[in-house]
Amino acid sequence: GTEWGLYGSLDGGRQWAQIKAGIPNVAVRDLAIHPREGDLLVATHGRGIYVIDDLSPLRSLTRDKLAADAAFLSTRPSVLSIPRQEQRFAGSADWAGDELPEAAIITYYLKKRHLIGDLKLEILDAQGKVLSTINGGRRRGINRVEWPMRLKGPKLPPASNLVPNFFAFVGPRAASGPYTARLTKNKEVYTTTFTLVPDPRATHTVEERAEQVALVNRLYADLNDLTYTVEGIQSVRDSARARAKGLGKDALATKLNAFADQLETLRGKLVAAKEGGRLTGEEQLREQLGDLYGKVNGYDGKPTGGQKSLAAVLEGELKKGTAEFDALLAKSLPALNAGLAGKKLPALERETRAAWDKRNEDASGQGGGKKLIEALTQAYGFGDAAAAGERD
Repeated sequence: GTEWGLYGSLDGGRQWAQIKAGIPNVAVRDLAIHPREGDLLVATHGRGIYVIDDLSPLRSLTRDKLAADAAFLSTRPSVLSIPRQEQRFAGSADWAGDELPEAAIITYYLKKRHLIGDLKLEILDAQGKVLSTINGGRRRGINRVEWPMRLKGPKLPPASNLVPNFFAFVGPRAASGPYTARLTKNKEVYTTTFTLVPDPRATHTVEERAEQVALVNRLYADLNDLTYTVEGIQSVRDSARARAKGLGKDALATKLNAFADQLETLRGKLVAAKEGGRLTGEEQLREQLGDLYGKVNGYDGKPTGGQKSLAAVLEGELKKGTAEFDALLAKSLPALNAGLAGKKLPALERETRAAWDKRNEDASGQGGGKKLIEALTQAYGFGDAAAAGERD
């Protein structure tokens, strides 16, 4: 620590470099290394206390790694902290620092700034399955990339009501154990392993945690299935109404509108669709399934017997709604599409599950701003133009 900031050496003091990391050029009065966490605590004169989390990467920055074009650096095990949700209004008198993110930190060194070509970081589980793809940091020197230790948030179909549970909009947590990080820099590939460990405060057994993981992933898949069904209903409904509008007072237009009305009635059984939004308090399958998923997702311990029973009931309702949609398509589409063909209009068709999965997988790779907007849109039900009044 100096009068003008913090400096560090990797060769026993022969050469020194200023460590900025958000630390201004102020007098550093004292330094300490936390004995348990391995963090560097920096006490300044007039700017409070700074903490540089986890010195493991600096300790592993050897001459060989400094000479390489790219190299992973060691990190401490990442803790699966007990999830929680809090809302407070602290005002201007809150001087607490930021907490560590609920994320695994993957750290690597680049000899030069990466300017041309692809640079991506993939996270793989113990079986080699890719769980997440992250845009890696491209800056020269040490890059720290956060992986949220969760799958992407589940798909929820748009509706007029809110699922009032934060954990309904985030993906299931990864299980504890070893994982692989794979950095692809143009044609060069680098790999390392890292470990997720349970929160030391947690009292859940391995078996209880396994039950939670199994149920939350089951409900996660159910929500995706529900969204595929509801989006299919909306898409075919809107297509039928668009074809009918172009036909004027033709008899086929009447049939198309009647078919669209049947689809809207079915949609109303699966999602909250009444005008008035959250004020109606309407709860259909989407709201019930989303709330149950959020409750199981927000607690790492064993699910209750009631939660497991309710999951079975809701899955039965989901199968019933999906079967009703399939039956309605099988009954009505052949005659309607024959009529449309006679008028040289495009047929009505449902998007295949494979195409829907690919489209949503591609969309998940968009920027963080788009993800945030999408999450808020789903949370507040602003996604369905056909449900009158919700956007207002």
